[in-house]
Amino acid sequence: MARPKDPDLERTWRQRLRRQTYSGLSISAFCAREGVSSASFHAWKRRLTAGSLPARPRPPLFVPLHLDSSQGQADPIPGRGVEIELPHRVRLRFDALPDPQWLGRVVAVLADLPSQEAAL
Repeated sequence: MARPKDPDLERTWRQRLRRQTYSGLSISAFCAREGVSSASFHAWKRRLTAGSLPARPRPPLFVPLHLDSSQGQADPIPGRGVEIELPHRVRLRFDALPDPQWLGRVVAVLADLPSQEAAL
């Protein structure tokens, strides 16, 4: 019979795994500092990653842009600038259209994506 889940213990180990990732220490050094065995660390890591949900696909960084020309203007007015609104209330304003590759790198950093992914 399987042991019932203890949410507090699971939360403690999730936090511990996260701390080790950011600590810069090896697993054995981190475990010695925390006073836990490496075997327990690896067992909890397997347990918690096995039960994780599969990663959600990331939305595309860029989507097609369609300008509304119904206002009598086919092209944007030069020098008027552009504003891009991203998720999480991030708004980018430019006096002129930025270089698309540069903008891709900026968006990748804001979205915390690897740079090579933004170049696609």
